[in-house]
Amino acid sequence: KIGVPQPRQNVEDEETDCPADQGGQDEWADEWVEQSITDIKVATIGNVDSGKSTLVGVLTKGMLDDGRGLARSRVFNFSHEAANGRTSSIAQEIMGFRETGEAVVSDKPGAVTAASRNATWHQVVNQSQKLVTFIDLCGHEKYLKTTIFGLVGLCPDYAMIIVNANAGFQRMSREHLGIALALRIPFLFVVTKIDMAPKNVYEENLAMLHSIVKSKAIRRQPLLLSDETELENASTALVDDRAVPIIRVSSVTGEGLPLLRGLLQRLPTRLQSSGLFKPPSAPAEFHVDSIFNVHGVGLVVGGLMRAGHVRPNQQLLMGPDKSSQFKPVLVKTIHRNRAQTEAVGSGQHCAFALRSLVKRETLKKSHFRKGMVLVDAAIQPKATWCFRAEIVILHHATTIKERYQAIIHCGIIRQSAAVIHMSNELLRSGDKAIVTFRFMYHGEFLHGGVPLLFREGRTKGLGRVLEILDDEPAKREVA
Repeated sequence: KIGVPQPRQNVEDEETDCPADQGGQDEWADEWVEQSITDIKVATIGNVDSGKSTLVGVLTKGMLDDGRGLARSRVFNFSHEAANGRTSSIAQEIMGFRETGEAVVSDKPGAVTAASRNATWHQVVNQSQKLVTFIDLCGHEKYLKTTIFGLVGLCPDYAMIIVNANAGFQRMSREHLGIALALRIPFLFVVTKIDMAPKNVYEENLAMLHSIVKSKAIRRQPLLLSDETELENASTALVDDRAVPIIRVSSVTGEGLPLLRGLLQRLPTRLQSSGLFKPPSAPAEFHVDSIFNVHGVGLVVGGLMRAGHVRPNQQLLMGPDKSSQFKPVLVKTIHRNRAQTEAVGSGQHCAFALRSLVKRETLKKSHFRKGMVLVDAAIQPKATWCFRAEIVILHHATTIKERYQAIIHCGIIRQSAAVIHMSNELLRSGDKAIVTFRFMYHGEFLHGGVPLLFREGRTKGLGRVLEILDDEPAKREVA
């Protein structure tokens, strides 16, 4: 994971708050603009066995695959993933570009241990003018909730939908495409395994991709890229949602890879245009997506800065916990891109080593649950149980009524919620309505205006949070 910290000696234990504005807001504004030029996040999605992890391995390690899983073994987090060739967790890898547009290749492409991966990341970050972070997601239906979490919670700038030239556009690829469209993430198609696909099958599947892009649901222009002169136009059209680039590659022969690298190098960030992040001058807001214990350091949380900036020895509020409370914690050290740093700002993925400021309390993994955040006390956060959302039903076998329950995906929040009121009496596929939801188990930290997905099995609907409600009447109604 990004930001895994290293043991550090002489950690400051002073319970001092960070000055509100060290270095001035102008410095942070400049850094935000500078970062917006140099860092993008790309999620890889698509059906199982389409070659997502292999392509990420080939791009980031500067090596070709052997056709038997060599490249993907450099990307997997767990041994069981390497054993069955199936991604079941979210892996993150980085690729760097110099000012000339040339890709930065590490001296140690075969790094698999934590220490060697850290050294590789340091080398790439230090030599690069622009970074592309790949978020490698799962293709199997069994892990759909993990893939949705990666797309909703990690806020990628772009999605790369990987399609197997042999198998074509399959069911889970459609599911992933629907989620990317719902979240308004610009996407491109990468057709893999072109070296082993029969010509007639390959051409049929390519024609199917063209018809999908032109369909009523998408209504964009397919751009089949074959020359570097087309890349500038393709990147502009992709950002403007006018077209969907289609690139054909082989991870074994290397065909098409220079084109894909060229397109990725030209893509701008959507840090400010996506509307998902607030500026670094806002109060700090950090969404936790992973928790781990590091020997010699203690409890560490990894996640994404959604607003503000944080420095070491800054106090934040952590919550809402299982009892819907927020507790004060101190940020001891900060790591980003596997290296220690003195400050992080909005839009950056990083990790904090934390210490509890509650007397006689030591932070443990059991204190955390999915959906927790670290926020500045100025926000005066509170747990939300009830909210009203405008939704549209994508597909549902029967009708949806009051008391219907589904799993809500909203940022890092993943929790079952019950429908307690609807503007329509019944909802079927394609219907729109304003619905009041109530979380079933825990209060959550939630804003108005954020996008949400809800599912019961496969994705059932999407929407946007309209307002946060006082939950007391709703509690009695559900009870």
